[in-house]
Amino acid sequence: MIKRKLIPKIYIRRTIPQKYLDKIKSTGGEYIVDPWQYGEPEPPISQDISGCNIVLTLGLTDSLAITKQAPYLKWVQSLSVGLDALLTEEIKKNDIVITNTKGCTSVPIAEHTIAMMTGLARGISYMIRNQLNRRWTPTPITDLSGATVAIIGYGEIGKQIAKRAKALDMFVIGCKKRPSIHATDDPADKIVGLDQLESVMAEADFLILALPSTPETYHLINKEKLESMKKTSFLINIGRGNTIVEEELINHLKEKKIAGAALDVFETEPLPPQHPIWQLENLIISPHNAYFSPNTLERYMDLFLENIERFKEGKELLNVVDKQLGY
Repeated sequence: MIKRKLIPKIYIRRTIPQKYLDKIKSTGGEYIVDPWQYGEPEPPISQDISGCNIVLTLGLTDSLAITKQAPYLKWVQSLSVGLDALLTEEIKKNDIVITNTKGCTSVPIAEHTIAMMTGLARGISYMIRNQLNRRWTPTPITDLSGATVAIIGYGEIGKQIAKRAKALDMFVIGCKKRPSIHATDDPADKIVGLDQLESVMAEADFLILALPSTPETYHLINKEKLESMKKTSFLINIGRGNTIVEEELINHLKEKKIAGAALDVFETEPLPPQHPIWQLENLIISPHNAYFSPNTLERYMDLFLENIERFKEGKELLNVVDKQLGY
């Protein structure tokens, strides 16, 4: 008996350039598009999606409230690694397969992290403020060479950061949920469990947060844990904004209980103009774009197109998310 191939019928809830829509069409797929830019309100469903079996969306912001309108939905490809909005209790319980873009952004995020470490070490945030105010004033400076960098949430992104940090002669500690699972040629000098988080934070000159958003990581970095950091240390968050209790971090930065921070993610995004965090002189803010490079969308779409072919053949998809773990 010849197995029939599945016909991909895709509901796209993002703004996708035409060249990628053409590539989707070349797979034999059909699609419906409701453009949705990050930061804009969720668009209404413009057409009948009852026959769609695939959704392409941003799991960071889409709660997938459209499932009742798509009863044959089998698979959702998220164009983000984070699935903060998407993993509702309803989605966790059903049979819909969720895939994300894990691995597509590891290199850009690692390069961004190195830029932030260098910027903090050389006092770039102070230099920019001095330049804007025409002040010729020395800025606080420290060395990367010989410093300890601790990467909390040590996965693919962490390995790319570690690889680059070692080239700068830094000592690298990876901290992860399952420390026994790692390659023998891992670039980190030491890998420990999350149960050693506070001792790792106390040792770090640069603390990198690369954690997913899960119930276990929500507000994990609070006042008590921040107190364990050295006064000369820096914190960089390229994971999820809700990992940190923002008010307590702001107080630590204001009182110079840590030397500085670089944040790419926040609890509320876009970050409101009146938010007090904008005023901190020992902080570098980036607008949740650590993941981005000119090749980001190309990498996302290559993954999606590969998964479409696998879907058609009934093969296992790439980057399937464990819905209970959240990643």
